[in-house]
Amino acid sequence: MQGVSGWRFAPQWWPSFGAWILIVLFLFFADWQWRAARSSEVALQASAHSVTVRSTPWPIGRQPRPFERVSVRGHFLVGRDLLLIDLYHHNQIGAEVVTVFRPRRGTPWIPVDRGWIPASSLGHTRLPLDPGLPPGLVRIKGYAGALPHPGLHLGNGPIPRGWPKPILFPTHAFLEKIYGHSLTRPVLLLGSREPGGFVRDWKPVPPIGPVRHFGYALQWLLLALLVFGIWVGLNLHRESPL
Repeated sequence: MQGVSGWRFAPQWWPSFGAWILIVLFLFFADWQWRAARSSEVALQASAHSVTVRSTPWPIGRQPRPFERVSVRGHFLVGRDLLLIDLYHHNQIGAEVVTVFRPRRGTPWIPVDRGWIPASSLGHTRLPLDPGLPPGLVRIKGYAGALPHPGLHLGNGPIPRGWPKPILFPTHAFLEKIYGHSLTRPVLLLGSREPGGFVRDWKPVPPIGPVRHFGYALQWLLLALLVFGIWVGLNLHRESPL
């Protein structure tokens, strides 16, 4: 293709095909991260708003939003506690106490994170776990959240004997195996004013904030522009004067 200024653009088929595959792929990733940034921004706003609004009933048929303020009626499964070991609070080793909450019949049970207690790395603690739990049919309030999890999960091994069971970063399938019943994937982080809890310092912290997602989107966009610029530069030739 001849230009009026003496430059000739002559792209070859296979290099151009590969370049445009990369450009489209990078633009796809940029759009994906842009959408993730917008979603993360909306989730942060919803989390901040849910701290001040009234709690809503635990949703049936959908998962609650991260840190959504919720409430549910049912019974605690007393005497069947889990201790999530090797968790620190203010540089002190301890564990988080998880107790299953049973809503109405026919629905999945809800793991309730009741907060942190001082405990050894094996889960030994001097604090009684269940005397503070309200008996019978009760309504509890809190926030929709998730159990602590590591960056790399190596499995849970055999189920510990006796109760409470000390466990290190259990998976959802492992919890269902322990209780022999379906459980909700989100857990209920027990509200700070609810009885039967321990140290509760819940904060709505998303895995990746919107600023980082926007940064990733910009990086993918710059890569697409870089590949486009290289493709143009390699296929643009100056015509020699006659």
